[in-house]
Amino acid sequence: MNCKKLNNQENEFLGMAAHDLRNPITIIQNSSSVILKYLNENLTDKQREFLRRINDSSKFMVNLINDLLDISKIESGRLELEITKNDYVDFLKNNIDLNKYFANEKGISINLILENTIPLVDFDKNKFEQVLNNLISNAIKYSYPDTTIHIEVARQGNFVVTKVIDQGQGIPEDEMPYIFKAFQRASVKPTAGEKSTGLGLAITKRIIEGHQGEIGVESQVGKGSTFYFKLPIHHQ
Repeated sequence: MNCKKLNNQENEFLGMAAHDLRNPITIIQNSSSVILKYLNENLTDKQREFLRRINDSSKFMVNLINDLLDISKIESGRLELEITKNDYVDFLKNNIDLNKYFANEKGISINLILENTIPLVDFDKNKFEQVLNNLISNAIKYSYPDTTIHIEVARQGNFVVTKVIDQGQGIPEDEMPYIFKAFQRASVKPTAGEKSTGLGLAITKRIIEGHQGEIGVESQVGKGSTFYFKLPIHHQ
């Protein structure tokens, strides 16, 4: 059996296993959320703490399973995109608003900088929501409290370039070549103990490349990181 066929079978098995696990774990997550929200007054402090742990762990597991399903599809060459023409700036602003709640919990502000007029862009809205959530949430996770995340957007020729710039810990130079590989994690830890699946950046890279775009990172330990990607204005 050649390596490609074996790899496809492994990805297919991974996808099947993740799919079968998602429903029961989602039930655990939803059930614990309902109890915490509507039956909270009937619980002791210890019971609330146990339920919070169950809820937090099940949320992480659901995210992990969704990432595993995504990476198995992508690695099997089954990345499906529904490309439509969209207002990218409006889309980005909505995504920033969704992430501001988590940023505010750490005292982190998000500053959007538009360098020039951005035209309509062709992209898959659902997939690109994953891209933006991965990059912005990572910037929040690895940034120190009371800092600022700058998001810069500019047109460069036939591309829209987006930069997510944090004032976090930075990534060691010897780890940079592996940062977009699946199941690879940098030695740098989230500043508030947040969890990571180790798959987000790998998925982000594949989605951007599926749009005929490019992604990269610049980083300096102790000063922060800049993740940037180029998205073509006209999808080919």
